[in-house]
Amino acid sequence: MEDIYTVYKGVLFEDSIRNDIGKENVSVCRLLHFLNIDDIAQHVENNHYSNKDWHFRYRISSMIKLTVVKCFRNLSFNKTISSISDEEALLLHFVDDNGDISLPTGATLHHFVKYRLGKKGFQYIMGMIAERIIKLTKARDLKTDSTPLEASRYDKHSDYNPHYGCKMDKAHITLIGVFPLYMTYTNGLANDSPELDKHIDFLKNFNINIDSYALDSGYDSFENHADIWYHLKVKPTIPPKCNAVINMEGTIERINHWVNKMWKKGGSIHMPIAKKLELLYENGRSKQVGMYLRNKMMMDEKFEEKIKTRQPIERSNRHIKGRVTFDVRKIQKNSREIYSIVRFVAYQFMTLANLQNKIEKINLARYF
Repeated sequence: MEDIYTVYKGVLFEDSIRNDIGKENVSVCRLLHFLNIDDIAQHVENNHYSNKDWHFRYRISSMIKLTVVKCFRNLSFNKTISSISDEEALLLHFVDDNGDISLPTGATLHHFVKYRLGKKGFQYIMGMIAERIIKLTKARDLKTDSTPLEASRYDKHSDYNPHYGCKMDKAHITLIGVFPLYMTYTNGLANDSPELDKHIDFLKNFNINIDSYALDSGYDSFENHADIWYHLKVKPTIPPKCNAVINMEGTIERINHWVNKMWKKGGSIHMPIAKKLELLYENGRSKQVGMYLRNKMMMDEKFEEKIKTRQPIERSNRHIKGRVTFDVRKIQKNSREIYSIVRFVAYQFMTLANLQNKIEKINLARYF
C-alpha cells in the first residue's frame, strides 16, 4: 500500500488507501485514485490518437477511470459527469494547467468510450489487465462459465432462453481464482462449447502454470478436453453429460495401437503417455486424446470433489452483476457487445486496484 502525494493550488496532500479500511460508503473515486494505469494510458495514447498535439485536454488515465465510475454507478454519460463532486474530480486528476477543476462533457466521455477506444481498444485493455492480475495473484485455478445478460421481455433483438426463463444475450467469462480475466459476448441461444477456443487462445499467451481448470457440462466435448490439455498443460474438470460412457478408442490399448502406426513419425508404445498424446494430437487424432482424458476423469474416484471447485464462479458472476449492471436493457442492439465489454473491463479495474494495494479479499459493496 503506497502513499500518494498530490499538489493542489500549491498545497501538498498526502493520502493512503489505509485510510479507507473499515469504512463504509466510500466513493469509488478513492479506490481508483490508488490505481496505477500509466502503461495502459500510454498504450491508448500510442495506438488510438493520430494527432497528439491538441487532443490531450484531459488525462487519458482520468478518462478511463471516469468510464469505470460511469459503469459502477450505472448512470448515463451526462449524469455521470453531474455526479462527480469537486473532491472526486481531484481524486481523478481532472485539473487544468491553472489548477482549476475541469471535467469533460458527457458527449466527450461517450466519444472516448465508443469511438476513440471502441470494442478493439477495450478488448486489448482487457488483456493488459489480465496480464497484471495473473502476475499479482497467487491463485492458479481457472474457471470458465457463461452467464445471462438479461434483456427486456419486450426486446425484439434478444432470444428467449428456456433454461434461464428470460430474453437474454450471453457473456462467457473466465476467472483465475475470483479475479476476472476474459469475456466474450454471444447471442442468448449460443452454445457454450464453441466459445472455449477463444478463451484458450487468450490464456495460452500468458504461459500460466495452472493447477486446475473447471468448466460445466456445457463444455463437455472430446475436442475441448484435448485442447485444454495440449495448450494449457492441465487436465480439465468438466462434468460429463448424462449419457456419457467410457469410450473404447480412449483406452490405453487403442492409444498404443495408433501410436504404433505412427512409427515413421517417431511413435513408440514405450513412450511416456504424455508424449503419446502429444503425438496423436499433432497428427489429427485430437478427438481420441479427448476420449482418453475424459475416460480417466470419469474413472477418478476424487472427481466429485474436483467438481466443487467450479461452484465459486456462480458467486463471482453474481458479484460482478451486483457491482456493475451487467445486462443489455435499454441498450441498442449494435452497442450491446461494446458496453458489455466496457462493464466487464470496469470490474477488472476495480479488482486490479485491490490487488495492486495487496488487498486480495474483494469488498466493493462499500463503495458508491
